[in-house]
Amino acid sequence: MKKKIIIITSVIAIAMLFVQCSKDEGTKNEKGQMVVKITDAPSDDTNIEGTFVTIADVKIDGKSVEGFAKQTIEISAYQNGETKLILNEEVDAKSYTSISLVLDYESDASGNSPGCYILTSDTEKHDLSASAESQSEITVSKPFKVEANSESTLVVDFDIRKAVVRDDDTSTESEYKFVTSIELESAVRVVSEENTGEISGSVNMLFTSENDRYVFIYHKGEFNVTSESQGQGASNIMFAKALTSAKVKADGTYNLSFLEEGDYEIHVASFAHTDGDSTTFAGMFNASSASTGWLLNTISVSANAHIELDIAISGIL
Repeated sequence: MKKKIIIITSVIAIAMLFVQCSKDEGTKNEKGQMVVKITDAPSDDTNIEGTFVTIADVKIDGKSVEGFAKQTIEISAYQNGETKLILNEEVDAKSYTSISLVLDYESDASGNSPGCYILTSDTEKHDLSASAESQSEITVSKPFKVEANSESTLVVDFDIRKAVVRDDDTSTESEYKFVTSIELESAVRVVSEENTGEISGSVNMLFTSENDRYVFIYHKGEFNVTSESQGQGASNIMFAKALTSAKVKADGTYNLSFLEEGDYEIHVASFAHTDGDSTTFAGMFNASSASTGWLLNTISVSANAHIELDIAISGIL
């Protein structure tokens, strides 16, 4: 009798183990749709007509996403909330911790050289590769989850202002280059689109100025006027801690997009035109909120929020 009970118990245990394994296998095979878009924050270099990057591969947690095709993107065409779709593929439904972009410096999607370059107003191409390497990989740590039978959308904000600098090396023909690999990773941020909001409005000048105006947004408490208005790091990047930025348009409007939930502060900088097509930092504007109920140093953004925030400029600090 005891032997029979043991046999029955063993059969039940094996059956339960089989069911559990089948269940786990089913979970492993579940798929979700992963969508990746790319956007850009503007450069303050008016000599730049276009910024082209060639993405050879997209990886999640270090593994290439099947179905991705090499593509060359003029990312400076996608600003102020505009995006370019770069990936829409099925992946395993589970949690991930990082996404990587592999840049091809050697050739673009059509096989032409270079793969990543600046196009200046004189129609010259300037190779952005700062080394002999043919590729580089930018990895951003960003936890996200792809749900089964649903769509998860990530937005990659490639901030050209922080990613590209003038190349003073007279031994090369290129006048521009990418910043160091560490700085390049800091120039790229990744957000889940469904968890973001945006801020937009008008910048009203209370005095006459011919200078360009740039709106910078920071996590609250992270702006320091002394350090941010000077070049930082190996590549002397100004406003290095800014989350993103926007150039004020000719009609006075601006747009700051894809902001994750949190508290922020806004600052406005003045850039003066110099000889040729370049600009130089001219100081911080004395800016204040022109919208009732809002302060520029305390702005709370929630998911899917659209905040209308007008800014008044009364002078230079």
